[in-house]
Amino acid sequence: MSDKITKFQELLEQSIRDIAAKTNPETRCLILSGGVDTCAILCASHKLKVTYAAAITVVVEQPTNPTCTDVGASAKFGPDLLFAQAAAKEYKDTIHDNHHVVKVTPQDLLSDYLPPCIDALQIFDGMTLRNSLVVAAAFAKASQLGMENAIVGDAADELMGGYSFMWGKDSDPPEQSTDKRNKMCRQWTFATQTLAQMHNLTSHAPYMDSTLVEWVLERIDRSDCIGTRPIRLVYQGPSMDHVTGKILLREAYDTVASWRRKDPIEVGSGITIIGHNEYWKDLLPDDEFESERLDVKNRLGFVIKDKEALINFRIFQKRFGEQGENHPTKKRLERNQGCVNCSFEVGPTENFCRICGAYPAQRSGKLH
Repeated sequence: MSDKITKFQELLEQSIRDIAAKTNPETRCLILSGGVDTCAILCASHKLKVTYAAAITVVVEQPTNPTCTDVGASAKFGPDLLFAQAAAKEYKDTIHDNHHVVKVTPQDLLSDYLPPCIDALQIFDGMTLRNSLVVAAAFAKASQLGMENAIVGDAADELMGGYSFMWGKDSDPPEQSTDKRNKMCRQWTFATQTLAQMHNLTSHAPYMDSTLVEWVLERIDRSDCIGTRPIRLVYQGPSMDHVTGKILLREAYDTVASWRRKDPIEVGSGITIIGHNEYWKDLLPDDEFESERLDVKNRLGFVIKDKEALINFRIFQKRFGEQGENHPTKKRLERNQGCVNCSFEVGPTENFCRICGAYPAQRSGKLH
């Protein structure tokens, strides 16, 4: 085991100890996606004898139409389910054999959580909202169970190259990927805390411990995190060599998910299906969508790319005004200014619009 892995384990485990010291085990839960990050937290907690009153996993039932799913026509739920169940079984003593699997339909999530998520997060960005729907459902369950503190896996992807856009090439200058990673981490924002507050919870992210973060940013580079390894798509499925990130974390904790493919929350849970126009065919006919999309663009200056975005935008308008004029923190500029798709202000060094999700958001197509 390398010195870096040993040091990383030391820092993550101290972070978990610190969280445990200020929370009550009887009202502390783990949001267990079944991914690399939360399974590693569970493994480390087991090692430390830190326990949770419950683990909570949310999975979305898939429609029978295979064109609406990214997890396979025969899969009833997203791939998170089997990984999470296996991890919960392995570490059942750590969660008091209390694994709550919340099985919902896409419509359940949309009806119960989409309006409050848009209201709380003040956005209509589809990617952020898809992930947030699942997290909100997990927090709602935690609240129902009487939990007060929820442990989450935020920040591991950002710190250790979890996202494919961070991988680059072996021939890239080492400082290029490190600088990109460090810049992103200095500016990161997560919806988790806001979503937790919606349900009277406090969220805790072990990977966001300041000492751990600073050590990673100073000592860990691309070669420590990104490389080709045998990766599997589904639980107990075949492995195939593929470039992947988070190697430092994967090697630090041997879990059922250590060599699982990186799936964002929306894919792992199965809610990604609402990002496809096909899902909305009976709720929003094509002719209605096209007519309203053009009206919104020509009359208001918003670029709406798909049906999900229009559904989100309708709710956003009801809360923040037809043109977003009542938004409490962001100003909508003239049509030829700000974000390329929504004209809300974006910072001079930002290339992602936090309101609509446009990327690149700068009108020049690059940072100023």
